[in-house]
Amino acid sequence: MATSLESAVTPSDGDAIVTVRGDINADTAPQLSTHLGYLIGQCHYHIVLDLAGMVLIDAAGVDAIVRAAAWTRQQDGSFVVRSASPAAAELLDLAGLTQAGTTDPSAGG
Repeated sequence: MATSLESAVTPSDGDAIVTVRGDINADTAPQLSTHLGYLIGQCHYHIVLDLAGMVLIDAAGVDAIVRAAAWTRQQDGSFVVRSASPAAAELLDLAGLTQAGTTDPSAGG
């Protein structure tokens, strides 16, 4: 399944909300990294990554998310992952994202 990215900046709180649909794997993670890097480059340091439409994630996808979270933290921003499936949430937890406060367990998939 191809991955598509949808992005919207919410004027009320300024968060950039990125919605992922499909797989985040070795083939599609560079697209996600480029998109998130573009947002950060445009001074969107508060990003919400919505994974409700994500089907599969592999190590390359986790790495893309970890790097984006680190970029936002370097800018005193925030990076929140919401609506992750239990399997994806476990992978992100193993990568240290929940300890860094970057997943939203109340909005799990």
